[in-house]
Amino acid sequence: MLLPQNKLRILIVDDSISIRSVLRALLHNDEFDVVGELASGSKLITAVTKLKPHIICLDYNLPDTDGLSLLSQIHAKYPHVAVIMITGSNNQELEHAAAEAGTAGFIYKPFSQEQILDVLQKVAHAQRLLMIAARKHNPFADKAYHATAVVADDSQTLRRLLMAILGHMGVRVVGEAYDGKQAIELVSAHTPDIVCLDLEMPVMDGLEALKIIRDQNPLTKAVMITAAASRETFNRAANTGAKGYIIKPFHPDKVTQNISRILAS
Repeated sequence: MLLPQNKLRILIVDDSISIRSVLRALLHNDEFDVVGELASGSKLITAVTKLKPHIICLDYNLPDTDGLSLLSQIHAKYPHVAVIMITGSNNQELEHAAAEAGTAGFIYKPFSQEQILDVLQKVAHAQRLLMIAARKHNPFADKAYHATAVVADDSQTLRRLLMAILGHMGVRVVGEAYDGKQAIELVSAHTPDIVCLDLEMPVMDGLEALKIIRDQNPLTKAVMITAAASRETFNRAANTGAKGYIIKPFHPDKVTQNISRILAS
């Protein structure tokens, strides 16, 4: 599937001029266009309205307000804008709160070029595919399945993409979770045919959640979501009860093939 070739528009929000400079230099390429920079959050919503970014790199600790508050405001007004949090903390409570508020991912200080590009490219890939999904004549699949699903991933953007792919397959998503604990609750409440579990989530990871789901809802088939495409990861997931896996970044045809196979088994 060919993706749109237009550059994705990036807005950088950080009170450190050096961090803004590093991000601007790294993102000056054929894929991204840095359309603006802010040192505080006071004019962020106005800037989003004017600049129409696809992705915002947002510092958690700003001088005038906290990033989580801004994230909630952006998500409420512009739900299709992906927000990547920049933080110097590996605090699980922060990760959980940001995932709940709708973050697309995290950049951790001190960051490397590899880390930044890895996070941005995954989010950019999802954003481009969501643009395709929004087009009436560009469905991801032409088959219709009468099945239900719960999707669990701490990235709101990746959840949206996976839900779009499932929706075009005719799979009805009955719940979306941002951590393993919430996934367990949703599976218990809805008893879906399938649950898609991200391997790494705050509060409770995908494998821990899978163990409980397998015991409580044995008829629900579990699919693990992971960026770690290793035999060890696959074996761990299979031994815990997973029926398959989805590799990040998502490729709609691969997702469709894997979900179709699992639903038919």
